[in-house]
Amino acid sequence: MTQRLPLVAAQPGIWMAEKLSTLPSAWSVAHYVELTGELDALLLAKAVVAGLEQADTLRMQFSEDNGEVWQWVDPALTFAQPEIIDLREKSNPHEAARALMQADLQQDIRADGNKPLVFHQLIQVGDKRWYWYQRYHHLLVDGFSFPAITRQIAAIYRAWLHGESTPDSPFTPFAEVVEEYQQYRQSDAWQRDGAFWREQRKQLPPPASLSNNPLPGRPASADIIRMKLTAPEGAFRRLAARMPDVQRADLALALVALWLGRLCSRMDYAAGFIFMRRMGSAALTSTGPVLNVLPFGVRLDAAENLPALAQRLAGQLKKMRRHQRYDAEQIVRDSGRAAGAEPLFGPVLNVKIFDYHLNIPGVQAQTHTLATGPVNDLELALFPDENGGLSIEILANKQRYDAETLAQHASRLIGLIEQFADNPSLCCGDAGMLLPTEHERLAKINDTTVEIPFTTLSALVTQQADKTPDAPALADARYQFSYREMRQQVVALASLLRERGVRPGDSVAVALPRSVFLTLALHGIVEAGAAWLPLDTGYPDDRLRMMLEDAKPKLLIATEEQLARF
Repeated sequence: MTQRLPLVAAQPGIWMAEKLSTLPSAWSVAHYVELTGELDALLLAKAVVAGLEQADTLRMQFSEDNGEVWQWVDPALTFAQPEIIDLREKSNPHEAARALMQADLQQDIRADGNKPLVFHQLIQVGDKRWYWYQRYHHLLVDGFSFPAITRQIAAIYRAWLHGESTPDSPFTPFAEVVEEYQQYRQSDAWQRDGAFWREQRKQLPPPASLSNNPLPGRPASADIIRMKLTAPEGAFRRLAARMPDVQRADLALALVALWLGRLCSRMDYAAGFIFMRRMGSAALTSTGPVLNVLPFGVRLDAAENLPALAQRLAGQLKKMRRHQRYDAEQIVRDSGRAAGAEPLFGPVLNVKIFDYHLNIPGVQAQTHTLATGPVNDLELALFPDENGGLSIEILANKQRYDAETLAQHASRLIGLIEQFADNPSLCCGDAGMLLPTEHERLAKINDTTVEIPFTTLSALVTQQADKTPDAPALADARYQFSYREMRQQVVALASLLRERGVRPGDSVAVALPRSVFLTLALHGIVEAGAAWLPLDTGYPDDRLRMMLEDAKPKLLIATEEQLARF
């Protein structure tokens, strides 16, 4: 056995999470490269073996000894030449190839198990079309080193194709990374970083999520919804051109941060941000997993415009970047909590500006991500390209989101980009979050206009009496009238009023208690064309007499008990 090394950087967290999880192959990372053109598959298969041998972490073995986990490079471990599979005769070669890849990913692959932690396959799906499948355990690589290994294999293939010698390995031995990490843990820098993050932790707002379900401390599922969206043609480019003082990556981050906050109605929340943890370090050219996800406190101001938000968040990240080597798990432990007991942040943000270009002569190459490990809530990878465009990959925990809801959220993000492209001075709080279909639905809901016919109260009651003559119209504790009976009483009272000299435009005083008879009296007055003067029998007699003297009604309708007062 070669030198035993402790787990460092992201490795302890991955090891512990896998030990606590029953999810099969959850910590496998995989992609396939779609190759279109003239390919020497056998030569590429040999280049794969040569490239894998240049990355020492791919030959790591892991074991636990008295509660401590160790890793070592196994010099006896060799890589078999990838199998070349021809699926051109299948009715659907693409689906058949995807089924093969998914079958591999469904295996229960664990770091201390007996299944290979590295696996490559070359699958032919057309005369000039191949899928180069690659899968690793996350303890061996991360999102930065995975494509770096792919590029090195492509460089070896390219050199051999031109009759040149094998390029030297660009990868630093992982032992150097471990040594550097151990020195850091004993340094003043580690103490300063710890003090910085303890203060940050005190000010960190609670995590947010676009899901209504409570955030778990650890993912309980490896099922992921994967969605990729591209900003409308020219919209992000136009927006960036109108904000020349803001970096495109900072602009993209501000848009996504605002989108998250507005959707979950939070002006401050904790997100995660992925740091490379490689610059100025031996890890820059190592293949081991050292990426660090650190808590990022996002605070929004409704009156702020997008450039101001982008520059403020960029300044915040600049300060965090100086302390990016400090482990996220240690931040949790420093606050007196167990790692994984509760979430430190919600959605995770990642600005990817790595070189994803794959140079293979005579071949067009496009990488398709298959697995990146478990997702607790949401992960958003932002890809601002060299042409001024922006694409965003969204990964969502399938237990917390469904595809339809996620698509609606994504549409709102596209709408946000278009709004700021059209109006860069728009304040963050004024940006609309409703979809066009939601605007239409809201307009229909609020369209409460009702055509009121030009008619009278008497006519309406008459119409109802014709429709439902026997239906109840009036009732109190003692009496009940149907519409027919009510109409008969109203007509009779109106006739009596006319006989007593009431003419249209006159007023009739009414001093009746609340009952069916009060309603009949009012309708009868209206039927006669007069207006009623309500008299509250609770008023003093003097006031009632004064009201009658001022109004001079033609008649007074009252009970026998009340007549003496007038």
